[in-house]
Amino acid sequence: MNKEFTAVIPLESNPDVFDKFAYNLGLLKSYSFNDIFSIDDPSLLDFLPRPMVAIVLLFPIQKIRPTPPTHEDSLKVNPPIWLKQNFQNACGLYALLHILINNPHLLQKGSPLAEYINTNDTTSLKQQNIDQFIIDYTNKFTHDFNHSSGETTNPNPTDQIDLHFISFISHNGQLWEMDGRSQESKPLCLGKVEENNQNSQDGEVDLIDQPIIFQRIKSYMDNVHCENDKLNFSLLGLSRSWD
Repeated sequence: MNKEFTAVIPLESNPDVFDKFAYNLGLLKSYSFNDIFSIDDPSLLDFLPRPMVAIVLLFPIQKIRPTPPTHEDSLKVNPPIWLKQNFQNACGLYALLHILINNPHLLQKGSPLAEYINTNDTTSLKQQNIDQFIIDYTNKFTHDFNHSSGETTNPNPTDQIDLHFISFISHNGQLWEMDGRSQESKPLCLGKVEENNQNSQDGEVDLIDQPIIFQRIKSYMDNVHCENDKLNFSLLGLSRSWD
């Protein structure tokens, strides 16, 4: 491993940026990210393609996180693969990797990430052996974003960023919060998937329809140091693209 590699260019919370990066990793072109402007306003939700199979939350870094729920049922199922964030400013990347690694059906066969998963067993992935993959592939892709993607100029990789990305997924009938900087060093189980998921199809759970996801996101918003911090929240959702 290249010991000099310690940081990546932070990702902007922008659907086009996440799409470009995800497609480079191997995401099927039939899926894309969308801005989520509300998770409780029906008039805004109607414009989103469903089901929303994953959600990415950007929020101001909080010294004390909201108290997570505890669910003994989570001990009875195999948890999703969790990856420890070992590179500075890579939280957006890890949020994306947590989604794709735990949903390999979203990846094109023969793509970089699909090939990496196929050549590493689950145990190896859980041991965070993805660091070399990030060095070999993802760092190469970040050059595409230098002053040329999103709506803002990208900062330097080593700049101190006061915002953090996490992602939400469903796995084995449970809802999970994925954070590469989790103090518990594991995925956080939020509870069972509600079965009356009206917008689910083909086995894909629509996370927008899951109240516990809304409650968890709201707990982060209610945990801000000041009201102005709420302006720094952002939500992206991954779903099948419109035809």
